[in-house]
Amino acid sequence: MDSSPNGHPAAVPSEVKAATVPSEAKEENEHIVLATKALRSHIGLAENPTEKSSATPSSATPLFWVEVAPESTRGAKCRLDGCPTNVMPGQYRIAVNPGYHSFGGRQSPDYYHVHCFEEIADFSQADFLDRVVPLTRRTWRLRNLQSSSVLDGNYLLDAGAERLTLEWKLSVGKLIDKRDGVETKDEMSAALTDLFYKAGSSKYVPQELPDNLSMFERGLLSSTLAPIESDGPEDMEEWNLFDEYLVVLATSNNLTDKGKEQKEAELTPKAIRAIQRLNVIPMPDIQSAFLRGL
Repeated sequence: MDSSPNGHPAAVPSEVKAATVPSEAKEENEHIVLATKALRSHIGLAENPTEKSSATPSSATPLFWVEVAPESTRGAKCRLDGCPTNVMPGQYRIAVNPGYHSFGGRQSPDYYHVHCFEEIADFSQADFLDRVVPLTRRTWRLRNLQSSSVLDGNYLLDAGAERLTLEWKLSVGKLIDKRDGVETKDEMSAALTDLFYKAGSSKYVPQELPDNLSMFERGLLSSTLAPIESDGPEDMEEWNLFDEYLVVLATSNNLTDKGKEQKEAELTPKAIRAIQRLNVIPMPDIQSAFLRGL
């Protein structure tokens, strides 16, 4: 070891220490960069956003499923390198299906914590946003899941998460279109708009709805999926799901857990009632499916 003139070991300059000691932050950033490039390539984009893609897209269109991790002993490995924890049962997760990892010659889904996936997916770009699909009673067949698993209540989002995911996707999509100078028209009828955004309010007045909206869905949108909770005609401060929770969509905790984290004094009986209602999982319309022979 080199020594200074006084016989003591020579001091190592701080810049030399920084160059010789591995930086955990730098390694973590490299993991993110590599994972981001891999995801972009998997969906047919160039690894570098400034370049033209030469990647061969997957034979099946990869979708980003927002779902709830099913019951299991150890959970599922989060595919973001460096993530130290598994995605545990009951947590929200992202399932990239098909994924870019294969087992036995078959492409299997890749699972991520929601916050981990946010590190590598650029949702300010339509190529990413358009692939987001909430796993619900209406979409589960596209995920190629066993009906027995879904009917046991696995995978499906609760009512609050379903409404928040869809509204977040719609809101971000409008911002992207505005930024890119794309003109969009709202093709939803006034009656359907009222149902989607005013159901639950004492001021909501049901109107004639499109014939392609089943009575089953109308019932859910008017009750379990209603975004507003009211104490009646005199209520001037009705509780609104989107006002309360839209900005905190990306969380691995469900609505009830989030509600419990708040101080009891901040949760009015109306808020508690709304959170409990929206924590219910809207199940598939089994009767109609049976009649259709599905």
